[in-house]
Amino acid sequence: MVRAAETLNGFVDSGCTLKGELEFSNSFRVDGRVEGTIRSRAELVIGEDGFVEGEIDVARCLVGGQVRGTVRASEKVVLHASAKVWGEIHAPAVVMEDGAFLEGKVDMAAEAKAPPNTKKESGAKS
Repeated sequence: MVRAAETLNGFVDSGCTLKGELEFSNSFRVDGRVEGTIRSRAELVIGEDGFVEGEIDVARCLVGGQVRGTVRASEKVVLHASAKVWGEIHAPAVVMEDGAFLEGKVDMAAEAKAPPNTKKESGAKS
């Protein structure tokens, strides 16, 4: 689940709880419990036993466990078959495997994508 070019910064193992803010550079795995805010420009992996409650703002989020809160991903969110999500997902791409559970709102508007220009440019010939 972790890209070959990226190394794992760390993890919250089963039986552990982290409360507060978490920031990392490469990739991070949660098999325990995180309550708070998670930020990165990289990949977050939430294992089947992982539970996150709060705000997630990452590039890619792979969910195998449970999330209660808001997930923002600049690239993609993947909900594996064992995933259970209650909250909001904001990402340009969302993949949901058969068996995954999602209750909430999904917003797939690409922020980087500008709306089409419907006005004629000044000085342009028709």
